[in-house]
Amino acid sequence: MTLPTCWRPASLAAALIPLLVACDRNPLGNGTVAYDAADLCGGRAVALHEIQGSGMRSPLLGSAVVVEAVVVRAATDTLGGVFVQDEQADRDGDLDSSEGLFVAIDGPPPKLAVGDVLRAAGEVQERGSRESSLTALGALTSLRVCGQSESLPDAALLEQAPLAGDGWERYEGMRVTIEAPLTVVDQGLLYRRGQLVVAFGGRQWQATEVEAPGEAARLLAAQNLARRIVLDDADLAEGPKSIDYLPRWPRSNRPLRAGSRLAAVTGVLDQREGQYRLYPESELEIEQAPRPDQPPAVDGRLRLASFNLLNYFNGDGQGQGFPTSRGAKTAPELQRQRDKLLSTMVALDADLFAVAEVENDGYEADAALPQLVEALDRKRGRRRDYQFVRPASERLGDDEITVGLIYDAAKLSPQGEAVSLQASPFDQGRPALAQRFSELSSGAQFTAVAVHLKSKGGCDDARDADADQNDGQGCFNGQRRRAVAVLADWLSSDPTGQGTDNVVILGDFNAYRMEDPIRDLRDLGYQTAAGDERDYSYAWRGELGSLDHAVISADLSAALAGFGVWHINADELVESDYRLEGRSREARRLYQADAYRSSDHDPLLLGLDLPDAADEAAP
Repeated sequence: MTLPTCWRPASLAAALIPLLVACDRNPLGNGTVAYDAADLCGGRAVALHEIQGSGMRSPLLGSAVVVEAVVVRAATDTLGGVFVQDEQADRDGDLDSSEGLFVAIDGPPPKLAVGDVLRAAGEVQERGSRESSLTALGALTSLRVCGQSESLPDAALLEQAPLAGDGWERYEGMRVTIEAPLTVVDQGLLYRRGQLVVAFGGRQWQATEVEAPGEAARLLAAQNLARRIVLDDADLAEGPKSIDYLPRWPRSNRPLRAGSRLAAVTGVLDQREGQYRLYPESELEIEQAPRPDQPPAVDGRLRLASFNLLNYFNGDGQGQGFPTSRGAKTAPELQRQRDKLLSTMVALDADLFAVAEVENDGYEADAALPQLVEALDRKRGRRRDYQFVRPASERLGDDEITVGLIYDAAKLSPQGEAVSLQASPFDQGRPALAQRFSELSSGAQFTAVAVHLKSKGGCDDARDADADQNDGQGCFNGQRRRAVAVLADWLSSDPTGQGTDNVVILGDFNAYRMEDPIRDLRDLGYQTAAGDERDYSYAWRGELGSLDHAVISADLSAALAGFGVWHINADELVESDYRLEGRSREARRLYQADAYRSSDHDPLLLGLDLPDAADEAAP
């Protein structure tokens, strides 16, 4: 006969009714101990659904109870406890109450395993905040293993996100099988915390990419949150050496891009650190989202690109001067960053680039922009003759980063001087840069404008209309609206002296498709090259949207021949980028000197077929 295993804190032994039992396996490995009637296996116990109740918090909070249930996840060494679930015969059939519970075990972790029938006495607790807490049994007075269950309790089956009632709460602490396909939406904490964020129903969009700011946007944001769940390795420590639910670490040939799909997943549901998370029981079956090998096919004689360089800083320009305030921290990191940027720009093969987030250190030979253009020109050899637009000022504004225009002198000829817009609110951030060009093959002229509007962050400094209005547009929406109004007014004055209204504005607007700044530009007669097509250039916390835009004037709309976004960055693991500092050995293995994760923004590409200047001049 196999005798039960028993344990209780030694400090409580004198207060308990002694009854000696020979223990076959003590969870703490310290032999025979005393216990009271609460330790009797098979004795009276409180059902777990009575502890959980049908609400967000336990109706028995603070009560002393005894439970007896099956261990479905043992995590004493990583989470400080185990998850137990009632056997089938003990369930009440109420779908609104969970049949699982977390048993918190303080002190040295006992030796417990999945399938153990555990009997424990302690206090019902809520661990976490008032708004988000995990119902648990803690402050244990006894704990014992009563044997092994022949099988684990059945998992609750889910084919769609539990949106009704209290949602996930009814499954807290239980085994759950999600049969619906799940889509990876965010892998930003995979290497740091062993977490993947997945969603029911496919990719998720930023609310204001799809809906107008306000109530509709708030509703969509809430729905997005309700349709996602975190997959976790059940370890609170950072920097995991391995992740038990992944068959292997990602590599360049299996990059685990956002958009990858998962087959059915079974695991135990936890609520911790303000979110629900599922601890998978076995390795995931992953259908990898494909990487786009080439930029989108875009028609048009003239190719224009918009590309955020993600803080391209080059030290002192002579291999020293690191670390700088942004970007690469060392010369080797700079080389890795430059290699990725060049791979991207060579593949885009644009006649003109509008770039953002380049170091604002001037235009001399050691500065960041001239060195990047020189390297790009060398990379392209005789096929291109890349030059950069140089404004009259030594630096463009006072911000640490700025915008730039790079063009192929074999295709385009600058006409007149470059001009910049530094009126308010551009004087508070990054001035816009404009240059009139003539296409050499046709003689047609147009003005290219590079912009990078105020970001949504830094809310501590936001006041009045710039404060977050809780409508989905974030902070400084007021400043971005003022910026596009001032920009449109400035362009209507023909600042480059071209004599026509052929204007293309390229860059990072820090505003999604349905937000006020983009809608204001449409109302002022401009149009986005993407038109009504929903696309994305950026992912923030697993939600997709277009912060980057190509905006053209009405006079140029007939010349628009094509548009596309090359999705090489937003969907990629951040660990695929150039950085070395703070990266584990496994993370560093992701790096390749290719275009993938060359930035956090996807580059835009548009094609123009400008009319021949002679044809335009003809009566």
